[in-house]
Amino acid sequence: MNREINIYVFSGTGNTLLVANKISETFNLNGFNSTVLKMESVEPEDIDLSRSVGIGFTTAFWNTYPFVRSWIQNLPDGNGTETFLFTTMGDSSCGMIAHIAKILEKKNYKIVGAKGFIMPNNFLLVLKDKKNKERIEKTLATAQEYAKGIINSNGYIKKTNFFSSVAFCFSSFVTTKLWNTKLAKRIMKFKTDKNKCNKCGLCATLCPTENIEIKDIPQFKDKCIFCLRCVSYCPQQAMSNKILLKTYRGSTAGEMKWKK
Repeated sequence: MNREINIYVFSGTGNTLLVANKISETFNLNGFNSTVLKMESVEPEDIDLSRSVGIGFTTAFWNTYPFVRSWIQNLPDGNGTETFLFTTMGDSSCGMIAHIAKILEKKNYKIVGAKGFIMPNNFLLVLKDKKNKERIEKTLATAQEYAKGIINSNGYIKKTNFFSSVAFCFSSFVTTKLWNTKLAKRIMKFKTDKNKCNKCGLCATLCPTENIEIKDIPQFKDKCIFCLRCVSYCPQQAMSNKILLKTYRGSTAGEMKWKK
């Protein structure tokens, strides 16, 4: 591994950022120079291929967000750049990480690690704080070992199989096509409770797609990817939609404003 590493991360409500920071910390403690960067703040063609590359992203519907897939598909030719991948999920990604790795291999990136990490659910089946803390501690220890494996040239690499291939194709269709239907957008669109909102603007600051405009209250446009940042980090709990019951956040709002 190149001793200079950039880790590009898309984190919805903080889980992937937690894992990215643990991996980066492990590299740095072992003599590497690792930096964590926001995926949405770096154009894919501008990534630094003179450094090793890490790519971390959130699992959504046993896949990842179309924005993430598009960012990865638009990366330049890797020319053999050593690259490792990781994703975080509440239950399973159905082997999605292996298929993202294949996309990158076709673009001439040398995959040295590809692994998914179980973290607290941030939608529907949200556990109590104690259980979430236990799950995070266990996973971060695993993330540390994953980083050490990459350092020692024996990083874990998830492989594809028939089931994961079918699941990836189906979930890619759902997240690309069905999520963009008028019905889905109507169901998932967030609304703001005027009586709770204090117009702090945090939701607009954190939104990765600049989908929120602050007027009298936050107004939602048509670019929502349902990452849950706005509703999860709203200090007034002023946002909701027709299906959201409870949310969770893995980091603080300040941590989610990390390097541009």
